Amino acid sequence: MDVVSECKVGSGEKSGTRFSACLLFSANALARAITAIGDEEFGRVGLSYSHAYLLSEVISQPGITPSELSDTLYLTPSTITRLVEKLEQKQLVRRESEGKKTLIQPTKAGEALQADINEAWGRVGQRYAAAIGETNVCQLTKQVFQAAKALTGDE
Repeated sequence: MDVVSECKVGSGEKSGTRFSACLLFSANALARAITAIGDEEFGRVGLSYSHAYLLSEVISQPGITPSELSDTLYLTPSTITRLVEKLEQKQLVRRESEGKKTLIQPTKAGEALQADINEAWGRVGQRYAAAIGETNVCQLTKQVFQAAKALTGDE
């Protein structure tokens, strides 16, 4: 018997669609909902949430390499390159060469955005908590990350 046919929406809950019991469908629906909130809140800072994560990591670890960013943010090297290029265009980071290594450094303008990024993270968290409860947000976040690691073999 397959897992999807065993998963049923709880009694009294709106089923929404016949695909609601499918993890792929439900995870993508969740991703779209939380991404919309992230886009709105980080958009106030003039960044996407991906750019904000990367910039924050560069600020906290000046001189970080693209490879380290790729490992830390669970993004492909090509995605890291694209994000860094966009942040360079906005003059929020700069690349420096040290031998064969490329190091990513924050600019003063990039560092100046950290407080606004932190506020956006706070607003995102508040919106999630208001919708599904603070405890649920914490539990769901842990479960989703553990599942992602297990499914990619990173455990």
